[in-house]
Amino acid sequence: MPDGNRAAPRGATGFGPVYHPDMVRLCGRTEVAAIDARPFLAALPELLAGWRALVFVDGVVRHPVTERPHGGLRVVDGRHPLPGVTYRLVLREDEVPAPTAEEAAVAARLVHADAKAATEWERGRIAAARATGRVETTWHAYAIRLEADERERTCFTVHHDGSGTRARVELSPGPAGVQLEVPDWLGARGLLSGMVTVRVQVDPSRLPPYGNTEPQLVAAVTHPRGRATAELAVTAAEPGRWLVTTQASAQGAGWLRPFVGLLAPLMKRPAQRGLDGFLAGLPARLEALNEGIAARYPDPPDPHTLAGQVLADLISAVPTTAPAPA
Repeated sequence: MPDGNRAAPRGATGFGPVYHPDMVRLCGRTEVAAIDARPFLAALPELLAGWRALVFVDGVVRHPVTERPHGGLRVVDGRHPLPGVTYRLVLREDEVPAPTAEEAAVAARLVHADAKAATEWERGRIAAARATGRVETTWHAYAIRLEADERERTCFTVHHDGSGTRARVELSPGPAGVQLEVPDWLGARGLLSGMVTVRVQVDPSRLPPYGNTEPQLVAAVTHPRGRATAELAVTAAEPGRWLVTTQASAQGAGWLRPFVGLLAPLMKRPAQRGLDGFLAGLPARLEALNEGIAARYPDPPDPHTLAGQVLADLISAVPTTAPAPA
């Protein structure tokens, strides 16, 4: 494991990790199965074109394939797809009861025998739970505004009604930027109250076999009481494998800064264990993602066709009916 307290050279990102005695620094690495993102990157312009071509009837989006209305996405102000238009997106979150010991044993046997059969069995279990009223449903409403839609840049702002969280998403042929503002994420009262701002820049176009020594993902988290940064770099390993390297640092702000420095030796060990746990589970998660992509898109077609499939999947995930605004 690399030395987590050794300074790394500042990268072109502008806020690379630099050693400071009041700072907690972490790092780690792992190998994962490579994912070929090139077909999906090539399909992004076509995906945006397909979104612009979506049809809204009486404000409600129509599925691009079935033409069925999906009431979970509607225009509430302005005209699609012109800048300034505002949409209301409503998604449902179902909390399914955990499987019983007997159901878990059945699922385990099916997974080893036939993965597709196991998936269908799990869908049946969820459907049965929903039919008997054992699924708790939570509805999440989002206000989405199209701020800009230019040739090289598309920008949305998103507001989550329940939590007050705001996001700004910028898409371009190169890096994509996301900014989140979460009020009182760490607590509504006391020392940890205040706005948490998360800024993320990710550039999947520089994943292997492209890219250079700069990280593909850079994140910064700020709070009135502290600041943290993180970088994730992906490089080619042996054929079909990637090496994922992470670096993170955190320090207090203002009068809290020296206290973080005093507690750094105590804080670092559990934080490093958390990062190690995340990296240890990353290969399995990416393997599952690879399998899911291969199952849904076995032979990625041309960008136009792939974008159509992805857009259809996205609209299919929007409920056909949704509760009215409170």
